[in-house]
Amino acid sequence: MDPVELLDVLGNENRRRILQLLSFRPFYFNEIAKRLDVGPKAVIDHLGVLEAAGLIECYRDERRRKYFRLARNVVLEVALASHSYGVRVYALSCPSMERESDCRDLRAIHEELSALAAEMDRLRMMMADVATRELELRQRAMRAIEECATDEIEEELLFSLLSGSSTEEMLAERLKMPPAVVRESLARLESRGLVRFENGSWSI
Repeated sequence: MDPVELLDVLGNENRRRILQLLSFRPFYFNEIAKRLDVGPKAVIDHLGVLEAAGLIECYRDERRRKYFRLARNVVLEVALASHSYGVRVYALSCPSMERESDCRDLRAIHEELSALAAEMDRLRMMMADVATRELELRQRAMRAIEECATDEIEEELLFSLLSGSSTEEMLAERLKMPPAVVRESLARLESRGLVRFENGSWSI
């Protein structure tokens, strides 16, 4: 699913509450409405949106009750900083159950989960360091762009191309600019040696 569309889906608080509830176990419709104290029609609408997005799925038990459960394991990341914005989503694989567990395994499982949590915290700190370095470079790039660009359109084009090569059409769509304006500005930038056109794409 497109990460921006997923953000729109998760922008509703009740949908997030439904997902949080289903992260514990499958629930049937009446349980969801009762637990969240939300009207049945609203719950139906939210479940429909979540199901259409592929986040949940339904099934029936032996008593023909309709249950809802999470359909997949996903991670959504949003990075927001000065001169930097990014959204990405990726799926987590669902490993097969190695063996049955009982109460005697609980302490060992807890210890391993604690160790994994500590490792994830360490990796998050490393990612934060990388993100800080990226932000520093983008800020340096923005100062350089402000020095060599003649107007705001050139600034936006150069900054967009920092993320990688792109076609005129993609730049126009991304920056919400008329294609003719993008084409003219790119031609000016090319004449000054700031961008180049190769294999159908523009790059710095």
